[in-house]
Amino acid sequence: MVDAALISGLLSNLAPLIKDEFSLFWSFKKDVQKLSSTLSSINSVLEDAERKNLREKDKQTEDWLWKLKDVAYEVRDIMDECTFEDLRLQVKRRNASSSIRIQVTSSITHPFSNTWTRLKVGHKIKDVQDKLNQISSERQKLHLRESIHDSKIDKFTSNWRETMSLSSCSQVYGRDKEKKEIIDILLNNTFSVDTKLSVLPIVGIGGIGKTTLAQMVFNDDEVSKHFDPKIWVCVSDEFDIKLVIKFIIGETKETSLEILQKMIQDKLRGKIYLIVLDDVWNEKGVAWDQLRSILDCGSNGAFVLTTTRKRNVAEIMETIQHYELSSISEEDCWLLFKERAFMHKKLTTPNFIDIGREIVRKCKGVPLVVKTLGSQLRFNNDENEWCIIRDSEIWEISQNEEDLLPILRLSYYDLPYYLRRCFLFCVIIPKDTEIGKESLIQLWIAHGLIPTVKNQEVEDTGTTIWKELCWRNFFQDEKENNYWKDKVITCKIHDLMHDLAKSVMKDEYYRMDANSSSDGLGLGHGIRHVTLMFNWLDKTSFCSLKNIRGLQSIMLYGGDYGKGVKEILSVLKKLPSLRVLEINRDGMQYQVVRYMQCQDLRYVGRLKHLRYLDISGCLITTLPNSICHLLNLQTLKLNSCCHLEHLPRNTKDLINLKHLYLEGCSGLKYFPTGIGQLKHLKTLSLFVIGKKEKYCQLDELKELDIRGSLKIKNLEKVSNVSLARGISLAKITSISELDLEWTFDDSNDNQTKTRHEKICEALEVLNARLKKLRMSGYKGVNLPKWVEKASPSLTHLELKDLDNVNTIIPSTRAFPNLCWLNISYCPKLGRLLPHLKALKDLTVWGECSDELLNSIWNLNGLTHLKLGALNNDVEHIFTVRNMN
Repeated sequence: MVDAALISGLLSNLAPLIKDEFSLFWSFKKDVQKLSSTLSSINSVLEDAERKNLREKDKQTEDWLWKLKDVAYEVRDIMDECTFEDLRLQVKRRNASSSIRIQVTSSITHPFSNTWTRLKVGHKIKDVQDKLNQISSERQKLHLRESIHDSKIDKFTSNWRETMSLSSCSQVYGRDKEKKEIIDILLNNTFSVDTKLSVLPIVGIGGIGKTTLAQMVFNDDEVSKHFDPKIWVCVSDEFDIKLVIKFIIGETKETSLEILQKMIQDKLRGKIYLIVLDDVWNEKGVAWDQLRSILDCGSNGAFVLTTTRKRNVAEIMETIQHYELSSISEEDCWLLFKERAFMHKKLTTPNFIDIGREIVRKCKGVPLVVKTLGSQLRFNNDENEWCIIRDSEIWEISQNEEDLLPILRLSYYDLPYYLRRCFLFCVIIPKDTEIGKESLIQLWIAHGLIPTVKNQEVEDTGTTIWKELCWRNFFQDEKENNYWKDKVITCKIHDLMHDLAKSVMKDEYYRMDANSSSDGLGLGHGIRHVTLMFNWLDKTSFCSLKNIRGLQSIMLYGGDYGKGVKEILSVLKKLPSLRVLEINRDGMQYQVVRYMQCQDLRYVGRLKHLRYLDISGCLITTLPNSICHLLNLQTLKLNSCCHLEHLPRNTKDLINLKHLYLEGCSGLKYFPTGIGQLKHLKTLSLFVIGKKEKYCQLDELKELDIRGSLKIKNLEKVSNVSLARGISLAKITSISELDLEWTFDDSNDNQTKTRHEKICEALEVLNARLKKLRMSGYKGVNLPKWVEKASPSLTHLELKDLDNVNTIIPSTRAFPNLCWLNISYCPKLGRLLPHLKALKDLTVWGECSDELLNSIWNLNGLTHLKLGALNNDVEHIFTVRNMN
């Protein structure tokens, strides 16, 4: 249950609405004040209600909490409707001509002048007030006590130490013996004589460290020298032979099993390979026998190492007696706990040590539990709270899969309410899926899960919550993936933590896959979030989705080839409460939406509560203009919509839009005017300048606060009028990656050179945060002066098709931190100065000068050099093999 967090969020959002006389809630001020007062009185007993529901398993309390949650969501929808109407009138006033602006302004200062609309909203408020009155009276019968809440959000945000590391612990305790034994089996296998392929399963309960041990073995130097290739596959819940083979060979295209069999055997035939199949659940011997027969093509000594929670799965797969992974010793548990709980603290007093050892003793040697509680107590200096955990009634654990959840619930219920809600939402993401930090925070915001903190942007608060969940071990395997365009931070959720979230969410979440059917959707009262696994759904009808009153999220995974998506989109008109629609949560090249057409999106514009829309990868050429009716929309993802030619003409009406993703939208020809009116816009990955004056010009960007990466395309089309108005990006100080592109043009006369230089100089990029710069198609002779000013912060620089530039920057003080340089088809570019001490990676491609190649000798710090498609006599200039 997450009622306290939901209601706390409602109360914090209601307060400013009641005070705002220009809000439509002003018309119902007394009614809303009464509603807020009732919610406050109910909120005061929620902590006791959750305790009673958890510890006493009280059915009446559970039913009461469910009723409360339903009404709370109704209140939020009413708030959304009024907020939507506020936004609609704002847009109407902004777009109105001066002759009718007075009339529109009057409608804003006298909201709900429409009698029918006023009656409709008034009736809804009265209806929820009656329901809340009933719920409030029922609480008396439950004898719930009021509690004094400690506002942990303010305490947490003020005490967070930015210097804390979020990297995974490099030390693994208590597994050296097991690691050595398994490596001995792998390298000196004499057990399996009937087959070339040996299979060793590692068996143990969730959280015991099976995957960690397998990773230790997989990355061992001796193992790496002995096996080639080594391949890691995370199998998880669904044992799909074709999918496993695709992962092994790195194939993404759909093809037959016969072809896949030939491809994998070509890859593995005659080799001593090692394949790790992590987290196997499949109990069907026939499926495993089929996969094993395909894999059994290597040389003697080829190995499959698997991990599983189930002994019967191990017995189906094994050719060698499976390895039963036991608990780690109490002393190793203590070392792990001490590292987590006492880091950066002075709690090594005898009392804390004694209490800590008693807590460790009850962990029964399960590393995940030790890490979770240790991370939790790291932020707790109160000895009494340590004792409460030590003496908790929930600590009745044994070495049993189901008995682990109570101990994890203890950590869950210790979380502040806002952290609970954010963690629980993650149940909608399937197990073993990498979760992107940026996307997850946007999803949290879409559902109103992140509280408002004074003088802090909601995305920054979301980052703080992410960090806290990482430290408390609710998230794990956090890593940073660096690409040219993006720095993507991801994590995963341990299976046991995922199970915990599911056990708390209960019927609020529904997953439709091969083991379920759409029939359950009609029966699931209270379902708010649905995940659809298309890889395992062939003929299922999704029409029953429309029967779920109050559905707020639909997330699609896997390939569908269009039919299922079209069916889902056709019922959107029956899902007015939807806040998140994501039909691209798949790593298989956007298969889900490939066959979607513009007309299939005709009902999306009716979703007035929608905050997050991802339709990346679809092949449509245009979006319906009705999408511009989504005034609450905050995130719109259109990545890899390569056939999309333009955005809807009224895109400027998306008044709340904060993130617009257009990576890979190579077909975009122009932007509609008015983009500069989207004052909340923070992410704009691509901006395309149109040829005609009626299209959006570059000067509209200068007042926006764009962050992250930005690509500006068709710079040669900047108009004289736009130049006169000013195209300086000096005020945009948070861009970390900038890509400037002039479309290919055969003309190379002095007029073209001069104009390119004028436009580029006028950009005035004065940004100390700029890390990566790419310029292509530029016809000027000199780089703009601002490049030198920005050079101290640059780490990556790419120059492509710069026909006339003869020097990068002559100053010896430029580019002190440049570590990556790519030069492609820059025929006149001269020598590189030897002061580029930080440069490690250099690529020179295409026609270039001998002077440039000769200067490479002076770059003593190079570790990677790539040369290609050169017109020079490279061997005459220098020999690559002499490079360090």
